[in-house]
Amino acid sequence: MPHSVLPERAAGELRQRLSKIRYVFTDMDGTMLAPGSTVLADAAGNPSLEPVSVLVDLKRAGIEVIPCSGRNRSMLHEDVRILGLNAYIGEMGGILMLDHKRNDWRYFTADMDYDPSCGLTPHEVIEQTGVCETFATRWPGLLEYHNDMSSGYKHREVTIGLRGEIPDEEARVVLAASGVNLEWGDNGFLNYISAPTTLRLPEGVRGRAFNISPAGLTKGAGIARFCELRGIDPAEAVALGDARSDFAMADAVGTFLLVENGLKNPGAAEFMEGREGAYVTRGRIVDGWVSAMRTILEAQA
Repeated sequence: MPHSVLPERAAGELRQRLSKIRYVFTDMDGTMLAPGSTVLADAAGNPSLEPVSVLVDLKRAGIEVIPCSGRNRSMLHEDVRILGLNAYIGEMGGILMLDHKRNDWRYFTADMDYDPSCGLTPHEVIEQTGVCETFATRWPGLLEYHNDMSSGYKHREVTIGLRGEIPDEEARVVLAASGVNLEWGDNGFLNYISAPTTLRLPEGVRGRAFNISPAGLTKGAGIARFCELRGIDPAEAVALGDARSDFAMADAVGTFLLVENGLKNPGAAEFMEGREGAYVTRGRIVDGWVSAMRTILEAQA
């Protein structure tokens, strides 16, 4: 059975499902934001107010938008402030900002042992294993720290952000020898590589974003914990994404949406095929995000 496409106007059971949506957990780069990480353009890069207009309409309808991203706290702080939002999930589920106005937040490290009384962030605990130095020196020109819009990888608190292109299997071998329960995550293809950079990728290789994370830490696990802490019924939540790391969100919510460009990921079509409550949007990147939000809003009219 092929994957389902989210219609412009929902009917039947789908309409009933979307009429109950009160929370939107959304990836940002490659999903909610246009190329260049802007909210003022469409998927082709043309100036557009549609994403902002939809955000306003969602707020008026009482639907809360909650970014769920690999971005760090400082980046998401500015994102939610500028967009008028009040919660987020950062670092692939590792930072749960439940109420930005009240600064109500906590770390989430899933299956990795972490005692806050140690005085270190989870990121610093991982650093102490030496894996950061191993990754930084083993693949020169093919891998580097993902410097979070040039602000530096040390602004992270839970995960280690990397970018480039290396064999996933070899990366997992390095982590297995760390002595800490860690996982290697693929956060999708890079749309562009911000400066400064030391990467010298082969011709035609786009590179990917990667995360070294506590074992069991995924966007899906982060959403599940967020919903538990906030008392959110997963049936009232929808999640949208574009990368393989976003697939984990599907089990944490009642409805999962993959923007059209996400089908390019290896295994995406198989993941979406016949999956209950999962749909591909009409349109790529932010165009797909906007069309999906319009469908949800129409179902609640």
